[in-house]
Amino acid sequence: MPVFAVSQGGSDILGREIPENIRPRVNALFAGLEQAEPGILKVTAKDQSQWILFIPRPRKPAEPGVEPSDEHAKQLEGRGEGLRGEGTRGEGRRHRDALQPPLPPFPGAGLFAALLASLLFAGVLAYTFSKPLNTLKNAFREAGKGRLGIRISRSGRQRTDEMGELLSGFDLMASEIEARIEQQKALLHDVSHELRSPLARLNLAVGLARQNPAQLDNSLSRIETEAERLDHLIGELLNLSRLESTQSTHSARATHNVIELLGAVVEDARFEAQQQNKHIEFQELLDSWAMPCEPEVLQRAFDNLIRNAVKHTPDGGKIEVVARQSTQGALCIQVLDDGPGVPAELMGKLFTPFFKHGSKAGHGLGLAIARKSIENHGGTLTARQRQPVGMEFELVLPRFL
Repeated sequence: MPVFAVSQGGSDILGREIPENIRPRVNALFAGLEQAEPGILKVTAKDQSQWILFIPRPRKPAEPGVEPSDEHAKQLEGRGEGLRGEGTRGEGRRHRDALQPPLPPFPGAGLFAALLASLLFAGVLAYTFSKPLNTLKNAFREAGKGRLGIRISRSGRQRTDEMGELLSGFDLMASEIEARIEQQKALLHDVSHELRSPLARLNLAVGLARQNPAQLDNSLSRIETEAERLDHLIGELLNLSRLESTQSTHSARATHNVIELLGAVVEDARFEAQQQNKHIEFQELLDSWAMPCEPEVLQRAFDNLIRNAVKHTPDGGKIEVVARQSTQGALCIQVLDDGPGVPAELMGKLFTPFFKHGSKAGHGLGLAIARKSIENHGGTLTARQRQPVGMEFELVLPRFL
């Protein structure tokens, strides 16, 4: 809708042509012969020039049977009434060309439009939030029933706002819980299997002792051996459970020299390795490494790694233990052996409880306990295959002082 700004000279500010039926009324407004309607603005510029602002409204069509009278129009123009844009009076009726105000004629129209827009916006906003929240509520209800396989962020269009992050967080939580439950199920299955074997051998030894009392000493020796295995297995399980439930609290730990703890474990393992014609070489590239720790837990982790290397190294082989400072300023301990190693497709299961590989494998808990012990001290434990043969375990501990 064009808004006209007409000067006293009768010209529009943009050079547009003023409709012929509007000119008389504009002149009447400038001459003071007619009062401006609400919304038709008469303004004075800085240079004292006056302007009329309005929106032209088209002429109403003449009623049937009413013909305009040129003579009456001239008379109205002479009296100034034609400046109001009125037409002729036919049978007592006149048609008027009005100037439409540039502002809304009703003050409440703008408020009503704003209220309507606010309601529409609030409705869209409520729908935008209520739909994903209802989806999240239903997903929690399903997860509470044990159906942890449900995922909600992958259904439909992927959102990138905060609500999308909330939905992705639920999926991540569900995945973690599902993975933990599966691990617990696998662990329970493996524990049952490991306990069943020594118990079966115990029952067999008891049966043999009853059938052949002359072999009672051999049967008792077998029972004692199996009982020790059971005791060792249960002790390892308790250690693993304690490590998984223990929170890292460095401030409550006493400070110890980790190099001394490692050296004591190496000396004990070296004595055992010499009995098997194996050699352990210890390279101490650091004199000390002080950090808050639990010495028994760290020494058990060192012992598991070194004894695992001794177990899988062939007769006459060598085990290397290197303690040095890494380029990132952390303590790096490497344990290298000449054993057969682990195939690449099984490396991902190496630190899983009850994972076994090779004929000399034990219960399969030593490496899992070692990694958990190191992680509880803020460190990492990784493994990789050596070339041409052997394994390399790398243990990294940070400095807390």
